Amino acid sequence: MLKLILIANPETRRVELFQQALTRFGLPPAELISYETLLTEQYALDKWNAPNLWFRFDAPERNFTVDRALIAAGATVNDGGRHQRIGAIAAYHLPADKGRILYPRQWYLGWRQRLQDWAGQIHGRVFNHPADIITMFDKVQCQRILADHNIPVPRSLNQHSSIRSYEHLREQMNAQDCQRVFVKLAHGSSASGVVAYERRGTAERAVTTVERVIEQGERRFYNSRKIRQYCDSHEIADIINFLLNESAQVEAWMPKARLEGREFDARVVVIAGKARQVVLRVGNSPMTNLHLGNDRREVSALPKSLSPQYWSEMLHTCERAAACFPRSFYCGIDLLIAPNLRDHYILELNAFGDLLQGITWQGWDTYTTEIAMLLEEKF
Repeated sequence: MLKLILIANPETRRVELFQQALTRFGLPPAELISYETLLTEQYALDKWNAPNLWFRFDAPERNFTVDRALIAAGATVNDGGRHQRIGAIAAYHLPADKGRILYPRQWYLGWRQRLQDWAGQIHGRVFNHPADIITMFDKVQCQRILADHNIPVPRSLNQHSSIRSYEHLREQMNAQDCQRVFVKLAHGSSASGVVAYERRGTAERAVTTVERVIEQGERRFYNSRKIRQYCDSHEIADIINFLLNESAQVEAWMPKARLEGREFDARVVVIAGKARQVVLRVGNSPMTNLHLGNDRREVSALPKSLSPQYWSEMLHTCERAAACFPRSFYCGIDLLIAPNLRDHYILELNAFGDLLQGITWQGWDTYTTEIAMLLEEKF
């Protein structure tokens, strides 16, 4: 009998869906350990040691107490970066400020440190190994790994050296003959800290989920579900400098194929090495994330002119991308299909990208598929 340990924030929908999948197969519910508890070091994962033991780390999302603890954990990790820093004690006392992008690089350093600690405590197998989670949470490193494995990805402007500032970005765009780029917070998720930036002559424009706020002389940045457009160079520079200081991936802004007159891309979930569930995301802006108000479509809505052969090749590319992380049982992959419906690129990998509610493969949701594949011992 499988014994499962689920490490998650209990209040999230992910926990409920995973436990429901276990019930469908007559399995006992996973033993739930909250990140909040684990981060207080009340538990050590090495206390669990049994045959057929599996650990599952889920997204540490929607819990500000957990965020503060991870920021605090990153306070003593010095990577020589230019990111904002805060001491551990001060981090634990950060006031809640909904949507504010707080110390994202330091948060990641704390997340990386804790995952490395937990990896050394585990007796058993894991759905996604902490080392893989660490890498997939770093867009810069992840894209470099994909490129090194000949996976088609958008051209990176910081492939060989970091871009340090807004002015440096403009210089590199000129030097690399690239007038449209995406600047993505390296450790963001759900489109947090993403800017689609373009220049045309002396004009420039940034379309972004970032809201820039100045109150009483303090400059703050928030993650917003409302897509904003900035055309003032000082405002754009503020946002881009903030993201670059916190570590950001900078890549060519690639055109997407269109569906119903709007651009779209696909989220593909690879489980046990095979592409399974797919959702199409049809957008009104360069960011197609569903939580931003974009529309979802089933895979059956793909353009009729997209040949089965090319679609099969695209899914195979997703499987090749997932194979770059052989210690991960599943991942979500953002797939860009070019307007010619032949070329395609992998935009991102998401270690926790299996939350696709209402999207099925052979009648199964993602969590049910994961348990079924686990029981068949195909991983």
